[in-house]
Amino acid sequence: MKTPYILLAAVFLMPLSAPAAETAKSIIQKVDQNQVFATQEFKAVMTITKGKRRLVKTFFGFGKKDGTKSFMEFTNPEDLGVKYLKIADELWIYFPDADDIMKISGHMLRQGMMGSDISYEDMLENDSIEEKYRSERLADQAIGERNCFVIKLTAKKPDATYEKQIIFVDQTWFLPLKIELFARGGRLLKTMAQADVKKVGSRWVPNTIRIQDMRKKNSETTITFEEIVFDQKIPARVFTKGYLKR
Repeated sequence: MKTPYILLAAVFLMPLSAPAAETAKSIIQKVDQNQVFATQEFKAVMTITKGKRRLVKTFFGFGKKDGTKSFMEFTNPEDLGVKYLKIADELWIYFPDADDIMKISGHMLRQGMMGSDISYEDMLENDSIEEKYRSERLADQAIGERNCFVIKLTAKKPDATYEKQIIFVDQTWFLPLKIELFARGGRLLKTMAQADVKKVGSRWVPNTIRIQDMRKKNSETTITFEEIVFDQKIPARVFTKGYLKR
């Protein structure tokens, strides 16, 4: 699963072959292919709900080459100037009050970004689905009025963030509309839903992403994109630690 990264995937409109002819492998290959873009720019609102407590955060960011590089900066008053930089499997955060850059590693990776239901481990997911998981096609299901392929993914390596995923892939857009994420013992850890799909250029993208952490009571994070642009030139300096302190 990709992180807000997971969360910013672009989808091409693919020709629809007969659903019965699609295999688990062909479906996953199209899902992976649909997330290819040179660059990505976005502005978004993140709403974090913890029981009766509700936090609203705004941010903008840039992404490059399938999530291997990304930069985000928060703009709401409480977090103004907090920045994140991801390069491959490394992640840094900049705190403007302390004028300090900290690398996120070890047990910190399991914590939620800005208190959200998106962990830092989620943000560091880079590999394609086909590289990291074995796939099996299950019986098709519908989500609302959208017909979906249902694919069971089982991790190939023990270091995978999630042992198993069940993904519900729209049969026209090849965009996962729902993802269920499981631990090794079979416990459901998180669910993710992508909705309000719209066309941006030649791609179909979700305007709203909703993440629920099933280990926490009444915990939910919603990301709504106010703007998203693909394949524009982004200066290389954006993806450097020096840019965090600009």
